[in-house]
Amino acid sequence: MHNIKRYLSTLLLSLSVLFSANSFAFDVNDLQQQLAQSTLVRGDFQQVRTMQMFSQPLLTSGSFLLDHEEGLLWQQTKPFPITLTLTQNKLRQSINGEAQVMTDAENPMSFYFTRLFLSLFKGDTDTIKENFTLVLSGEKEAWTLVLIPTTSPIDSVFKSIKVEGGIYLNRVVLSEVRGDVTEMIFIKQSNQPVTLTEEELRAFTF
Repeated sequence: MHNIKRYLSTLLLSLSVLFSANSFAFDVNDLQQQLAQSTLVRGDFQQVRTMQMFSQPLLTSGSFLLDHEEGLLWQQTKPFPITLTLTQNKLRQSINGEAQVMTDAENPMSFYFTRLFLSLFKGDTDTIKENFTLVLSGEKEAWTLVLIPTTSPIDSVFKSIKVEGGIYLNRVVLSEVRGDVTEMIFIKQSNQPVTLTEEELRAFTF
């Protein structure tokens, strides 16, 4: 009888720990709230794009600025300078001082993917769920989110998207159906200063 009581006590304690751990598990809603706290993030990026038609990967690097209200400023410095400014309804590309602007009305398909890109950076999982199955693992300090496309036209372009991070996004891997893979690594992220400079604000005004 004593052994039975001891066994039951151990079992109840184990179940208590198990249910307690599950109740505090890091889930997709927690991830969205965590990333939403950093409404303004600056940092550097390194990108490696491996394409089936080329024997060597394409390497690019530069800096980025994400403002949840304004959009994404992507400034490539190597191998040559390109500036991309993404908002919810406009895309501007600047090369050697010459700028081209495209609107969502002119090319809705491109902006379909542009909004997806912005949603990934913002951690907007509610929007992402509309087109992907989400599989999250890890904890708030080190998590991995795998996105499997469920709708067209995304499922005809991407096989999967893997996102890794902690407080900020650290790595994104885009695996395409045709075999191309793009890896983006983000470093030196900071939310300081907490507001846009005048120069940064002008970059989003076009």
